[in-house]
Amino acid sequence: MDMKRFAGWCSVLAAALFISCGDDDVTGSLAFDSPAVFFTQGETASASVHFTASNLNSFTVSSKPTGWDDVTVDAATQTVRVTPPSSFDEGEAKTGTVTLSGTGGGGASGSASFFVGVVGRKDLSSEAANSYIANKKETHYLLDVEHRSDGTSLATASVGVIWQSASSLIQYLTLQNGKASFYVGADSDDETKIKSGNALIGAYDAAGTLLWSWHVWVADYDPSDAANQRSFNGYTMMDRNLGALASSNASNEEILASYGLYYQWGRKDPFIGPGAYNFSNGTAATMYNGSNSSVTATPVASDAATGTVEYARLNPLTFILGVEESGYDWLWSAGSDALWSAPGTAKSLYDPCPAGWRVAPAAAFEGLTPDAESLAWANTKYSVTLAKDGVSSLFMGAGRRTYLDGKYQNVHVAGYDPKSTRADEAQPWVGLYWTSGVQAADRLATAAYFHYGDASAVQSSYGLRRAGGLPVRCVKAD
Repeated sequence: MDMKRFAGWCSVLAAALFISCGDDDVTGSLAFDSPAVFFTQGETASASVHFTASNLNSFTVSSKPTGWDDVTVDAATQTVRVTPPSSFDEGEAKTGTVTLSGTGGGGASGSASFFVGVVGRKDLSSEAANSYIANKKETHYLLDVEHRSDGTSLATASVGVIWQSASSLIQYLTLQNGKASFYVGADSDDETKIKSGNALIGAYDAAGTLLWSWHVWVADYDPSDAANQRSFNGYTMMDRNLGALASSNASNEEILASYGLYYQWGRKDPFIGPGAYNFSNGTAATMYNGSNSSVTATPVASDAATGTVEYARLNPLTFILGVEESGYDWLWSAGSDALWSAPGTAKSLYDPCPAGWRVAPAAAFEGLTPDAESLAWANTKYSVTLAKDGVSSLFMGAGRRTYLDGKYQNVHVAGYDPKSTRADEAQPWVGLYWTSGVQAADRLATAAYFHYGDASAVQSSYGLRRAGGLPVRCVKAD
């Protein structure tokens, strides 16, 4: 069994299996079929969770959340029935765990738990995209994982967390009626806020082969709010990078949170950002799988086997390095100019932006110029404010993930005296953002480019090798 496909079972409050030995070394086991049961506010109908047991024949509900009085066990059908409270008094919990304990002959015992909660609910299935925004805390989310964004059917048999930027960010992930079901909770340090981060959820067939994957952007951010939009050159642009958890340079922590995610041009799946705001050593931030074990993105050189769209789809944790033979494109041959569609065409199948949004074209960045205040910032701000026609937005000097080795680098080369270590060289001075456009010559794609201290307008069609990983800004789709 591929454990990465069962993230929900491995999070802190998920259904956990416990085995105990009795005096005669008789073991007992107990496990639930589902890690969680969700109710909406005002719902009064009960729900049952089935369990399986071995060498156990007597069962009791040993613990439950305060106020959840109507929890019963039926040993004959091996189910626990839960009825949510009709209301909650002060001190009673809207969420918590139910624990079932069992005993058997020879002193065998075992216990298992599942999560229960009266929480919000949001079904994202009507939004066809490769990226989804989860911006409500303590909410049960549903996501169609039986179809790609173009409507193509997928033979999904299971789901799992491929990576997440914080442990237990995506909780109780299961497949229910063709939809990924998961829970997003509150920040453990501030329960008034959502636990924020990014994750990649995968759909797998019965053989365990990855079919498709979706980015879940968990943040207190709503791009449909006009206050979170900027209008440049006739395009409505998000005021932050795709996957960013902030849009601020007020502290080192917020600078790092504002970099967002990094993409190889034409790939739909993101890569996590640097591990430090100043790009020290060029290393990536820590990632976790559904079992909350650390995972890393592995770089491989593009060749006939690895440099394909199919390989990229099957291996979202693989950063495909450009090589001379591929023109430093992650694609080995026949580079595709339509993976991220050019302006005026339909949003592409591989576009990484949420529903209703698409990768910004070069035209959206034309004429954007650093304002005087940001030009006076110390270089530790790692950002500039770009403005045009009275509209401005903060843009991070978030550099790149290099196509040669997959490490993060951020340095303005002109007149620069290279130091002896990568940490010295990789200081965040350069802003590079992929656009949806390409340049036919040398298999380049276009990027918006600026660097700290330069008062010139952004170079909106700067040619770069497609295997490089850059941040993205999204604009409203046509």
